[in-house]
Amino acid sequence: MIKLKEIVKEAYIDPADAGKSINYALDDLKLSLKRVRNPEKWAEKYHRSLPGVIDTMERLTHLFGKMK
Repeated sequence: MIKLKEIVKEAYIDPADAGKSINYALDDLKLSLKRVRNPEKWAEKYHRSLPGVIDTMERLTHLFGKMK
């Protein structure tokens, strides 16, 4: 499986490869979300980072809503 870091390294993605690239990235995200354990504990430990993380999640949620 292609890692997201390898995809992001490319400054330009050919339109013909864009669909595969986004699917690989979404698969990586899905796997990462499955591995999430104890988000409450993480939030308590990294409370300063939490607003930025929540903002990023909201932006991604909004973006995914446009992909319907």
